[in-house]
Formats: sequence, structure tokens, C-alpha cells
Amino acid sequence: MKKLSKKILIVDDDAGMILLLQKWLKVAGYTTAAALDGYTALDKIKNESVDLVLLDVLLPDLNGTDIAKKILGDPAVKDTPIIFMTVCIDLEKDKGAEKIGVNGKFFPAFAKPLHNPKLLSTIRKSINKRIHGNP
Repeated sequence: MKKLSKKILIVDDDAGMILLLQKWLKVAGYTTAAALDGYTALDKIKNESVDLVLLDVLLPDLNGTDIAKKILGDPAVKDTPIIFMTVCIDLEKDKGAEKIGVNGKFFPAFAKPLHNPKLLSTIRKSINKRIHGNP
């Protein structure tokens, strides 16, 4: 039986960053969807089967934390894992353990430009946690 690849929604207003992430994720065995703004992201989260959201904090219409609040408030998608990416974290101080809090829940956060191996590890762990529960 063929294993279905997991789908990751990349939300970033930088098309170049989306293309880079799509390449990384494809090589790692994931499929992707993309959104350049918050409203498009919310539409895709509700209407496509998404296993994880890779979410930029700074977007032109809604910021990433507002999008996360809307995801958490929607019973149909509230358990979708979210990983934030942002230029707001100092790249020199990014040790891969940073978190962004939204409504009392904390999500992994990575400084841009991203560290590929650590990001892929966090994506894999987040999807597995959703599927299998706490490790």
C-alpha cells in the first residue's frame, strides 16, 4: 500500500521563499500548497486537506498570530500543527527552541533565513504528534 505524502501549506508573502521551501519539502517527501496572504491561507486551510501550516508572522493583510487564532477557533482545523517563521527572531540567537504563544498555546518558531535540517525535523515531529498523539 502506497504511503500518502503529507501536505504542508506554506504561507509567506515572499514568492521566492515559497519556491525555496517547496523545493526543500518536495525532496523531503512532502506535497505543498501555498498562499501569499492570510485570507488565501485561511481559505486553503478550510478547503484543502492540510497536515501542517508553515506560517510567516509578517504578512500584508493578517499577521501570522491572527491567522493562528482563527485556526485555533475553528473546530474543523484547530488541531492542525503550526510552525512560525519570521525575521523577528535574531538569527544569531535562534537555537531552534523558540516559541510563539497564541491563545495560551505555544508553537515552534524559526528565524529567517531558515535552517533546513532543524525545520524538517520539527515538521516531521509536529505531523507525527498530530497523528499519533504525544511522543
